[in-house]
Amino acid sequence: MKKYLFLSLFIFLPLSGQTDTTAWKQYLRLGIVNVDSTNGGFGYFRLNRTTSNTFRDLRFFAYGLENNSFIYLRYKSSDKYLSKPKFYRYTITSFRKNTRANVNLQYHFNQGFGYFIKDYNNGLINMELGHAFDTSDYLNATRKTSYLRTGVFWDHDTNYFSSKLEFEHFSQISEVIENRLSRNIYLLELIFPLKSGVFININYEKEDYIGKNQTDAASIILAVQWKGNFKI
Repeated sequence: MKKYLFLSLFIFLPLSGQTDTTAWKQYLRLGIVNVDSTNGGFGYFRLNRTTSNTFRDLRFFAYGLENNSFIYLRYKSSDKYLSKPKFYRYTITSFRKNTRANVNLQYHFNQGFGYFIKDYNNGLINMELGHAFDTSDYLNATRKTSYLRTGVFWDHDTNYFSSKLEFEHFSQISEVIENRLSRNIYLLELIFPLKSGVFININYEKEDYIGKNQTDAASIILAVQWKGNFKI
């Protein structure tokens, strides 16, 4: 199993000074990355719009390590059912390319339904169920791998820190030709406030493949995070 260690200094700046949830908010992070004792730089950009019934989120992440690079672009859209506000539908589209892991441009798509298990003052617990597929070599191949996707997500705030816990499972339902690509993805994030606008961020993520011939990947992010408003 390859382990990825990210020692990061984040600049976290909402580029929109408005607090109205109907407005788009922009975020920027810049930092350094260390993977298998190799240092590099990375950047993160996000556009987000959240209302009482809709969620729109675009994220771009990239880093460079000497002669290798990783890019990831993802867009998620979800809408509540007005007659049943505890339920929502979602769609996720993403692209990624990792030259270090010999991954060509990969296209991934999944859609399905979500349910708010518990919505309380300090947090939210929700789950999702849907169908997913991806193309491992988007520009040169047409074969798709299909999955049944399930996920559970928990966000919680305390007086001392905020936390995020996520679990996703992709169960391959298409024929296994070369590799078994069923996998679990785990995410744990802790955010500790230091003073107004300054935070310590600890993030652990693991992509755990069930197939024995696949390479697992784990990452740890240690970050100093600044938060502020930027008026255009």
